[in-house]
Amino acid sequence: MISIQKSRFFNKINFQNIFIVYILLQPIIDIITSLCIRNISETLSLGIVIRVFFMLFVMIYSIIKVPKKDKIKLIIYYSFIALYAVVYLVNSYLKYNFSMIFTQIKGIVKVFYFPIILISLYEINKEKNFISLEKYLNISLIIYIATIIICRIFSIGYPTYPNNDKFGSIGLFYAGNETSAILAMLAPICFWKLINEKFSIINFIVCIATIFTMLEIGTKVSALSIFVLLALSFILAGIKMFTKERKTIYKQFIAISLMIILSFSFVAYTPAGKNTGIGITWGKSSSGSPITQPKPSKPKSEETQSEETQTELLSGRNNYLKNTFKKYNESSILTKLTGTGYISYSEKKEMHESKLVEIDYFDIFFCHGILGTLIYIVPLILIAISLFKKLFSNFVVNIKNNYTIFELYGILIGCGIVLLAGHVFTAPAVSIFLAINILELFNTLKSKEDLINE
Repeated sequence: MISIQKSRFFNKINFQNIFIVYILLQPIIDIITSLCIRNISETLSLGIVIRVFFMLFVMIYSIIKVPKKDKIKLIIYYSFIALYAVVYLVNSYLKYNFSMIFTQIKGIVKVFYFPIILISLYEINKEKNFISLEKYLNISLIIYIATIIICRIFSIGYPTYPNNDKFGSIGLFYAGNETSAILAMLAPICFWKLINEKFSIINFIVCIATIFTMLEIGTKVSALSIFVLLALSFILAGIKMFTKERKTIYKQFIAISLMIILSFSFVAYTPAGKNTGIGITWGKSSSGSPITQPKPSKPKSEETQSEETQTELLSGRNNYLKNTFKKYNESSILTKLTGTGYISYSEKKEMHESKLVEIDYFDIFFCHGILGTLIYIVPLILIAISLFKKLFSNFVVNIKNNYTIFELYGILIGCGIVLLAGHVFTAPAVSIFLAINILELFNTLKSKEDLINE
């Protein structure tokens, strides 16, 4: 009786409208999460609770609504995750008892949020394609950038690096790297709208505001991603200038060119420019008497210079990687299979939360071991294979579609940020947008496929 009532309840639900509302609420949830962590508790926030409830809702909805064949696959996958979680937590109990158990649970939820959400939405979308979500993603982007800009104007936001001498501000949001990654994956939408729609001052202003915001945050990720996106937009608009569309694209091409000139002219004065040393370099070149650097007493070897460059580029993550690898290598067989988790002993034998590498590929492997990594990655590989099959089946037609290119860029930049700053696969606030980009690309490729087959 209860199962019948559940089924009727889910049949009445308009899932797509709920999903759209969830997308629009993302920046609001992030602000609430930031305020909770900063002012109430670092261990639990309303944001993670909302996201866990949404994940559970999507899981239940997908099991009820998809066809029997796909339903069985989902149940098997969810069962594997549940079984792994039990073994993982038992191993944690054997090592640490119930001390900091919530840290371990929070870690596993944050990591497996992405594959659960992606696979559930993928199966739901297979049954009935979502409408294009670009409008709602663009609105989310505007809320993010408006929050940061308003906070910057009134000096009420939080610094990106509160315990550092670096520059930057992130409005009311919590983590600079996560916010940078979100904007990097959302920004392609507004640039696509600028290039492919009739020229609009509003679209132009949104793009300018996006550039300013990403340079204002001050992270390497935000600066690098916006310049790559500008280059991509310039190339695509430039190609159109040599086609029949040149009469309608010239305003957009001028707008993109102007944005590039302005960005390079003022980047040295932005937090991103100052933090990456662009400001210092340009200051030297423009100064009549360049600042002379003290000569090192001993010339550095190529190996030392290479290691220092790597450390600077990765913000010391290579050193954390060495320490984490050592900890993993010295662990038991069971720990190698299930992962070292998120707790460590200090030199005084006191328990504390582990310092992660902050490169998601390594964090997933070391924290969740061989079993956890296999459960995490296998379905993602299958989805990636399916995606690239669709992309290359009609490659010429697909690649001519600018929306396909920008969506693909959004996915690739997300996967690339994992290597520089992490907090993509392992952060629910970020990974939801990676999942949406993947679904959007699937639907775009499918719509092109349907047109060809008609």
